[in-house]
Amino acid sequence: MGENSKRIGETGEEVVANFLKLIGWNDPQRNIDIASMDTEHRKYSNGLDGYFHYISPMISNTVENILYSCKYSTDPYPVSQAVKLFKEHYTDIAKTIESFRKSELNQNTQRMHENIDTFFDRGVLFWLNNSGKGENDLISRLDKIDLNTGINHNGIFLVDNKRIQFIYDSINYARNIFTKGDGFEVDFIYFTNGLNNDERNMRNGKILPVQYINTSVLPMRASKNNETTVMIFSVDNFDKNDLMKYMGIAKNIGCNVQGATQICFPDYNETEHLPEVNNMKQIFNDASFTANLTVTNYNNPILR
Repeated sequence: MGENSKRIGETGEEVVANFLKLIGWNDPQRNIDIASMDTEHRKYSNGLDGYFHYISPMISNTVENILYSCKYSTDPYPVSQAVKLFKEHYTDIAKTIESFRKSELNQNTQRMHENIDTFFDRGVLFWLNNSGKGENDLISRLDKIDLNTGINHNGIFLVDNKRIQFIYDSINYARNIFTKGDGFEVDFIYFTNGLNNDERNMRNGKILPVQYINTSVLPMRASKNNETTVMIFSVDNFDKNDLMKYMGIAKNIGCNVQGATQICFPDYNETEHLPEVNNMKQIFNDASFTANLTVTNYNNPILR
């Protein structure tokens, strides 16, 4: 039984490792130990599945330290115990971050990055299973729980089956549509906010920001020379009100200069939804934008 559990865990780490390559988190340090600051919690060390750091495009002059943990099973999510187990996993990674802050690993990272104002220490919990049964959306069950552990960190993000599949499907759709022999570059778009208005901040790139890791809306672009397509992916099924919202987002982040726009849903069916799409385009009342707007199905492009 112990060997089987170990094999499942290793398989889970490989799933996460392949996913990290997809989102540009290349060459993380894996399976390292950090001296524990809390000897009651864990006597000798805080085991860490992986560590990755990058200069943030979302916060000016900041490095994001990402410590991630993988929980993987062949069984469905234990819905009745989800809150209890999540609090345990959350506490584990929070204490790992606490220990990381005093670690030589953190000190080495800070020495590598000169002239950086801020270092944020964040955790990512990949809680996944391959059972093919039960519900995949664990996040919605955990959005109203008390997590006041008293441990200082800069945020912990949960990635469940639904979110990892969403990001995986979105990226692969974009790459399959635009990069097969066409010479397009596919990037993530970085939303402008009050923390990254510095002109030195990148507006698009190959690294998925940690702020997007469990997102419900993923902005991407495909570009070649002066030709650009903005893509907005939704984790949720087609809804005309959401479509209107995403049209506004796409126009804003593309500064209305992109050659084309795609709004991508997991269930869009042109036969069923096109009348609503056309109606929303008329209500949007910007023909120069909507003339180059299409709505697509990123799970089944043949349905548009």
